[in-house]
Amino acid sequence: MKHAKQRRHRGILAVLIAVPALVLLVVILNWVVMPLVVGRGREATVPNVVGMDRFAAEESLLKAGLRLGEVRSMSSATVPPDHVVTQHPDPGQRVKLGRQVHLDVSRGGSRLKVPHVEGLNLARATALLSESGLSVAGVESLRTPSLPPGQIVATRPPAGVEVDEGERIFVQIAARVGNFPMPNLVGMSLETAQGIVASQGLTLGEVKRAPSDEPTGNVLIQYPEEGMTVRDLDTVSLIVAAPTGKK
Repeated sequence: MKHAKQRRHRGILAVLIAVPALVLLVVILNWVVMPLVVGRGREATVPNVVGMDRFAAEESLLKAGLRLGEVRSMSSATVPPDHVVTQHPDPGQRVKLGRQVHLDVSRGGSRLKVPHVEGLNLARATALLSESGLSVAGVESLRTPSLPPGQIVATRPPAGVEVDEGERIFVQIAARVGNFPMPNLVGMSLETAQGIVASQGLTLGEVKRAPSDEPTGNVLIQYPEEGMTVRDLDTVSLIVAAPTGKK
């Protein structure tokens, strides 16, 4: 009986020792050995490769202990072809070593021709530009009394010109009042120039005289200059010819 009790006590003691030892072994395997084997717990900071060419970006990722993941092609009018537009994960993130970083690489901006929208209304012109891969940057009123108000007169850049995909286009729309190009007055007599200024809804401002061999009273210089954008009631200044005083 005595020996049996001793054997039983030794067995219980062995179990009491073995259980903590087993737990300790599991902890060591889980938190020390396994991270060393599979690299768990080791991290890297994702470098910023946006703007780099694809091969330089891949080299930068490899140096950081990361791998190149999926490389997708996308259109970009602002980033040169074969350069990185976006990346995932984002720069600065902490990730596990060996993590894949996916890149969107520019294939360049597609070149498109500005479509003809003259004669359309603004809503239809906007839709047509959008369908063509372009967008409206702004609407400019162009004084054209001969056309119905609201009708598209022209675009900037004009129809037929090649632009980058996504380019923003200015639309010029007919209006009873608004912007229009300044007419040429140089070489006209002061009286004729005054009549044109009045007929265009402009205001004649300062008129200076300068000695010239041109006929007296003819316009030498105008401001705004020919072709500059003006609108109703803008002021026009003139310099007209005066006798030189030569005998």
